[in-house]
Amino acid sequence: MRKLALLIIIIISYSSSFSQINIYIYDSTGINYNGQVININSSNENFDLNIGCYNSSNEELEIKFRRKILSSDVIFLDQFVDNLLSYSCTGLDWETTVPILLQPSDSSWMKPSFTFSNGAGTATIRYFILHKGNALLDSVDVNIVNTVDLTELNDESILAYPNPTIDFLNVEISNVSNDNLFLLFDILGKKVFSAKLNLAVNNVDLRHLKSGIYSYQISNGNQLLKSDKLILK
Repeated sequence: MRKLALLIIIIISYSSSFSQINIYIYDSTGINYNGQVININSSNENFDLNIGCYNSSNEELEIKFRRKILSSDVIFLDQFVDNLLSYSCTGLDWETTVPILLQPSDSSWMKPSFTFSNGAGTATIRYFILHKGNALLDSVDVNIVNTVDLTELNDESILAYPNPTIDFLNVEISNVSNDNLFLLFDILGKKVFSAKLNLAVNNVDLRHLKSGIYSYQISNGNQLLKSDKLILK
């Protein structure tokens, strides 16, 4: 009986030393991404991912971050920002050098930024949160689909308004052929809506969607006509 009680005490002491930490995306409060996959679609050469971690335990945590490229068929440069420093990442497996002291109920950036240099492709990156002695607290995977090689028209042949909007987005198209497509993505890069567009003014009904920050693309075949962020109130 004494041995059993001692074993239980050891297990409780061991488990309590590894406190909880929550991974989240800014502007997506309440969603826990621990051990999950964040899917990102981007048509931009440069973009940031605003993620962070939150100390949900009752004790102080000393943490570091690690970045590991799991797979990639596209060339990119990446950086990492935490509460203390901005780092230029190198190699396939990299980690921060300076630990962060995270108090209970406090949070820290774990913000990566990317610059793609050879066009379209996919990359999957895993970000680890490490405790003292490099013990693993948790991780999150980021799966990126980049379409930066699509040619975008930089003229005024397409207008999209109002932005922000509360219900409809007016998309006005001129000097472009028919069979245009409107695609809307949420903050995770997941496609949530699509609609065909014609010439003249199109009234895109967004009343069925929740308020938040989205991104949209208007394309014609392999040609990207316009892309931008959209705020839905």
